[in-house]
Amino acid sequence: MRTVLLGIFILLKGAICTSEYNFNDVIRHFAVGNGKVFVVTDSQLHQMRHDLEVEKIKVISNTTQQNSVNVLLPFEANRTLITCGTLDTGHCEILDINDITRTVYRENLLPVLALGNKSVAFLVDYPGVSNGTYMLLGRENNDEKKTISDSSVTWLNTLYTQEGDILSKTDYPSGAEVRIDIPHVEWVDGFQVSSQFQSYLFANINSKGKNKKVVFLKMDNKQKKSEMIKSLKVATLRCCDDQLRPKLVSSAFISSESSLLWMGIFSAELPHTENTVLAVYNITASRPVDPDPEEFTCRPACSTSPQNNEAFVDPLAVVFKHNSMTSVAAKSKGSWTVLYIATANGQLIKLVLDPIAVAGRKVLYRSDDDWMVFPRMYFDPVDHNYIYIALRNQIKRVAVTQCGMYDTLRDCIGSMDPFCGWCGVTKRCCLQKECKAPSWISIAKDSFQKELISFQVISLIPGEANLTVHLHLKATESLPLTCTFKAGSVDLCTSPVAHFPSCSCNFPENHLSSDRLKVTVIVNIIDQIFTDSLTLRSCPNITENTQSDAQCTACVSAGCSWNNSSMKCTWTPKSAPYVHIQDICKQSSSEKNNMPEILALWPNEVSFHGKNNAVIKGKNLELVERIRFQGFMDCSLKESPVLERSNDTLRFHIPSGNKETVRVCVVTAGGRCYSNATVTYISQPTCTELQPGVTWSSGERKIQLFGSKLEVVDSVSIDTFPNEIILKSYKKSFWFHTHKQREFRAAGQFAVSLRVANSTVACLGTLSYHPDPEFISFTTSKVVNDVLVIIQKKEDRLNLTEEELTVWGIQEEKPFECKIVEVKSSVVICKISGDKDGEIKVDSLRIGLVNVTETVLETRGAAYPFILVALIILILLGAVGEY
Repeated sequence: MRTVLLGIFILLKGAICTSEYNFNDVIRHFAVGNGKVFVVTDSQLHQMRHDLEVEKIKVISNTTQQNSVNVLLPFEANRTLITCGTLDTGHCEILDINDITRTVYRENLLPVLALGNKSVAFLVDYPGVSNGTYMLLGRENNDEKKTISDSSVTWLNTLYTQEGDILSKTDYPSGAEVRIDIPHVEWVDGFQVSSQFQSYLFANINSKGKNKKVVFLKMDNKQKKSEMIKSLKVATLRCCDDQLRPKLVSSAFISSESSLLWMGIFSAELPHTENTVLAVYNITASRPVDPDPEEFTCRPACSTSPQNNEAFVDPLAVVFKHNSMTSVAAKSKGSWTVLYIATANGQLIKLVLDPIAVAGRKVLYRSDDDWMVFPRMYFDPVDHNYIYIALRNQIKRVAVTQCGMYDTLRDCIGSMDPFCGWCGVTKRCCLQKECKAPSWISIAKDSFQKELISFQVISLIPGEANLTVHLHLKATESLPLTCTFKAGSVDLCTSPVAHFPSCSCNFPENHLSSDRLKVTVIVNIIDQIFTDSLTLRSCPNITENTQSDAQCTACVSAGCSWNNSSMKCTWTPKSAPYVHIQDICKQSSSEKNNMPEILALWPNEVSFHGKNNAVIKGKNLELVERIRFQGFMDCSLKESPVLERSNDTLRFHIPSGNKETVRVCVVTAGGRCYSNATVTYISQPTCTELQPGVTWSSGERKIQLFGSKLEVVDSVSIDTFPNEIILKSYKKSFWFHTHKQREFRAAGQFAVSLRVANSTVACLGTLSYHPDPEFISFTTSKVVNDVLVIIQKKEDRLNLTEEELTVWGIQEEKPFECKIVEVKSSVVICKISGDKDGEIKVDSLRIGLVNVTETVLETRGAAYPFILVALIILILLGAVGEY
């Protein structure tokens, strides 16, 4: 089955375009070439265009043996695709890169991997008299039987013209096999830095008697394979200060002529919220040493170091923490580094570094379920604004930069995307290469969490003040800039000075003699106009009788400078840097005693759609105006208004979010956020089955829901019926009770959906209404001291259960419970327990249907006396008539 979807995903600030393709089987491997995408499943190899349109399919497994393809390597220069798998005890095939159904070369009995083991393979270009390319193959084998494959590093020829023929592992002229054996290894990644003719391999090692660790191997690319081995150097990567994380999951790198910046995802292999971290290393500055002979065996021998002579490399920074990252890719723009991080719960996150400090975060893609993203992602080599990711049986092409969604300069810069900027000629947000004019405006360095416009008030000379407005922008050339400063309808100054990216205005200090001066600033830059309203005050006079924390906030908000030592507000010194209120204003101890405090938040686990009518319990909550949510995957804050409040309770809605744990605090009128709690966003619920799928017309039948994450559901909706139904639960069991059929005026089938905050999730299956069960008659028989009752009912498709019926036998108005033994489509069997001292004779039955309806059945024998009396009366009436 083939499915291609072109969709728009509305996430955070905009729309992300995504193409996808769904396969019948799980994806095992994929690779991206300059003109094609190649995907391997259990049985097929697919050749696709970059837009994920399938061009060719090659069957790779036969009916008796599964072929696990472990190497999938586009060799663009040779116009071939190298594949290696486990079929026929190991083989490699070289295919036509434009037609994978055409085999160029095939060789069997190669030392490839057993099913389930991993490999790293990449092309290595070497300089020399005749430049060439090898395939460097890192293999692992955790099979104790040690079949044909060993854990080693080898170099294979890629061309017929190379000495030893194609796919040969031997060196020239010796003819000996060249390899590095490393026991207990798990290969993670590998690449070459072409500009430096060097190769790097990254692996997890668990040597006997030693702890797990992460190492990298560095080698010089040489024409003689033996010379590559002799250049081998090794270092251990350590991570991290807060906790040991000895396993590498995925990695990426950015190289230049002089440096190599490497990023790795490290795992502690523990189930907690910071299990994985993303750390950045300067590999260029590292000093790897010769390998330890106990861990590395080279053929021919390589240089070895004495034991305990181990090189360690520590990270420059840990830039991101998450419970389960699975993959990372990276690219750069000037001093900015942009990372793309995939997670085990199906998210793609964009992380902007400046240069290694986090400057912005955004979720580009979020799956509805928890499908894990593959450990490797690839940029589109033709259009780097797209990246390919794989999740189970899906491959997706996701836009990582989409500047066109921003209509104004303010929105363009506010995206915090270093690849997006405002073009002065076309007046639109675009990539720099798309702007033909020299004027291209982008985000400024060190502009994270700053407003587009900031201001400061400076006292230059006695009696004169200066208002300086700064635009946090960067431009490829100096741009025309004009500013107007208005105090009401009057110009604040007659001759403002403007020089990109700042404007200034000198005015008499006595203008600030009143409590507050309202100033409107109008900035015009290449026909983009910004208007900001500022409130100016005389800095030394901000001494109102409030807590020091409030004084500090008022001071910095007015463009003044706060001195934490003297606890006083002063004029801002000339050329002073812009500061955040939260960076300088500290909370006073007296204020802490009366601050709002969160004691409990319910629920603390919700779907990414959010949750309505959440509750906070705490102290001093009557002054809280809104609830703030700060995640780690989004630079912007989200706030929700308080719907109901008291001193100890707040009711509010939890907004939608990304699949992560976010910090929750409560905000007062002054803008400060107090206390801490957390909310964890998980995937949306699934509803896979309704049991049963039919109900009776009187309603109130219990319908059980099966699926996942049903605890985050608010209510159930049936078709277009306006009234929602409460979803009940007990010990992971979820159900609802149906409405009466007359409220629908139809029998169905009706669609059922789950209400999750302000979104709906459809259930598989439908709900139908049938008439109430109809009970016709009953018979009784004595079994020892008990009475067995057989109730005849009209055949139906309700599939009644024993729990839905209650039956009482009546003897001279005395009830006896009749316990249900069996329920069939046309018969109900129940039993009344008796005793040896008395005999039970049932005159009638009272049948209850879950307290909704009740049916009374009389015995046929009990009706005979009434019939006899009626006959006597008729005879007498007839006799009277004859007289």
